[in-house]
Amino acid sequence: MNTVMASIIIPVYNRHGELQRLLHQLSGQTNTAFEVVLVDDGSDPPINLRETETPLPFPVVLKRHTMRSGIGKARNTGVQAAGAPLLLFLDSDGDLIDHAWFEKHLRLHRRAKELAAAAGKDLCVVHSEVLGTAPGWWGKVDGYSNWYGSTGRKEKAIRDRHVPTHNTSVEKAIFERTGLFDETLEVLEDVEWGLRCLSSGIALYYLPGAPVRHLDRSTFRSVWRHYETFGYFAPLVRKKAADATYSFLFPRGMLSALLLFLPVTGLMTLYILFRWIGHRPQVLWYLPGLYIANVAYYAGICRRLREG
Repeated sequence: MNTVMASIIIPVYNRHGELQRLLHQLSGQTNTAFEVVLVDDGSDPPINLRETETPLPFPVVLKRHTMRSGIGKARNTGVQAAGAPLLLFLDSDGDLIDHAWFEKHLRLHRRAKELAAAAGKDLCVVHSEVLGTAPGWWGKVDGYSNWYGSTGRKEKAIRDRHVPTHNTSVEKAIFERTGLFDETLEVLEDVEWGLRCLSSGIALYYLPGAPVRHLDRSTFRSVWRHYETFGYFAPLVRKKAADATYSFLFPRGMLSALLLFLPVTGLMTLYILFRWIGHRPQVLWYLPGLYIANVAYYAGICRRLREG
């Protein structure tokens, strides 16, 4: 068995088939010097490692929640159970593109440490490419809306937003400074934690070179529900991170929500378009869908504000 260089944390809820595929892909890595920390967040039936067809060439730590507790708590359970100083987060429906993904991510993290040291920072978070794979027009809309910060050809220091936790590596020591993910948030727990990282002086980087895929939503209804839910929890995140970038554009009540509707939904759509247009000009074909996704997000904000 190889020396464990990193802990790969995978929360899972009722995704038995997708998880087995991901474990198979991890087994085929050229470098398997990692452990996998599986957090079963109340799956029914429970996750069963005996379903794996062949022996796994890496150790697996399986933690179970007796009932579904949310992605924040699941990730926290994984962090606390991890035995390595370097943590990599993957979603259970992730899809590894090649056999050298783990080795590539290690190289990217070493590169990020160099960039962080040059910037006078001792800790860093590293996020690499995510490619949405949902079919159809709405599937492309969700991919463009969801992963606008997870694609591109150039390395980038992130100073105005978070980085998603899928395909992301962090040092375990970071959580000693920032604390764990906020378990009171049903979604956007990674956004709130990422903003805490920025306020704590931790460097956030997007570095291309270790891409993975992700199956996104593919219908209007599922896309609308997804972004409305994000919007519903956004005021809670902004309340916890009141000094975050662009907070002045965030409505504080129904009157400001009415006045800011067109400016905010328009600016959010243009921001996403700007992030894609240089290397994916076909994003223009999905511009109406991007705007609708942002309207759904804003509708969620308004619903939360109405409820006080």
